[in-house]
Amino acid sequence: MIHGGGIGVRGLCAVLAGVVATLYIGQARAEAQIPDTFRNLQELPEDTDRAALLDVMRGFSFALGVRCQYCHVGGDGTSFEGVAFDSDDDPDKLKARAMLAMVRDLNDIVLAALPDRDAPPIAIQCKTCHRGRPRPVLLAQELRMALDDFGSDSATARYERFLADEDVVLAGWFDFGEWEVNTLAERLQGEGRTADAIAIYELNARHHPGSISIHSRLGALHEAQGDPRAAILSYERVLEIDPENQVALSRLRALRGGGPNEARTPFRS
Repeated sequence: MIHGGGIGVRGLCAVLAGVVATLYIGQARAEAQIPDTFRNLQELPEDTDRAALLDVMRGFSFALGVRCQYCHVGGDGTSFEGVAFDSDDDPDKLKARAMLAMVRDLNDIVLAALPDRDAPPIAIQCKTCHRGRPRPVLLAQELRMALDDFGSDSATARYERFLADEDVVLAGWFDFGEWEVNTLAERLQGEGRTADAIAIYELNARHHPGSISIHSRLGALHEAQGDPRAAILSYERVLEIDPENQVALSRLRALRGGGPNEARTPFRS
């Protein structure tokens, strides 16, 4: 017998067998608490059998990253004992019905009318948008909420926290591409929130340092803010990426008040 830390292979196997048995019993007990017949089915056929319904509900749970009690009232929040599956008292259950109707109409009406649709057709599912989240909020929307509620530092911190979370990245919760965040900065600029737009572009520049678009827009915004030094640094960064960029060359000549060669003179702070 091989020993390690006082427990041998047989002992380890016994422990694992006990764990598996416990999990199986726990699952069996949980499923036993689910009724065999169902009432108040509205978006699903009334004659849906138990196995099919469990499969559908499990799909909802995985797609949204929630337990069944997210939509169903009653019980202790862990087991199914005492859960009123036929009750409509939880608003999330009513929202779920509306979402199911939306998905059905998109697949059966909207997408069905597409010309030259793929065969077999691609169908929208809950996970298409949710990807493990109850609310399928976009990255730009998350940043905007943090920005409006707590300021640009909070928006930056939220972005960095999401990007550092391996589970978030692997699950594909957010689009961390350049233009997802650029469009937020554009909207802020259009609303006259120049300082916030600059903060969002600077955040994006740290993760997309080779973007001509970001640095060009930062240069223009710094000019609008009356900060020629910061504008010059932004346009110089554009020239580091694209030495023949005519917009950056033109703006640097204007800011420095010199001729063609002056545009390429590095800024000295």
